Amino acid sequence: VSTQSSGSSGINAEYGDVLMFASIKYTVEQTTATQGETEFTSIMNGCWWSVITVTTVGYGDMYPKSTLGMVFGTMALLAGLIVLALPVTVIVAKFSDEYERTKMENKKTRGYR
Repeated sequence: VSTQSSGSSGINAEYGDVLMFASIKYTVEQTTATQGETEFTSIMNGCWWSVITVTTVGYGDMYPKSTLGMVFGTMALLAGLIVLALPVTVIVAKFSDEYERTKMENKKTRGYR
């Protein structure tokens, strides 16, 4: 019997996405950017970029300079939208429905019309 909640698998997948994008981003920028042009000097720098991009915050402090890096950055952003932003709208809608249902039940039990 598994004691792991179903929500934690999504979080684990997100950590995997961040590490995957960070590693690939570091490799892409190191191989395609000219010497000294890239800000991606380590995979940890790539992790910072990946977290900011996948969560769609986008500070702008680090960004790809190579064309391949820009294409890859776009893919990371789209993956962040699919994995994080779209499910949040569903969760909020379900929460709102449940909240309204609970309010209606409370009104019925208290005799309000």
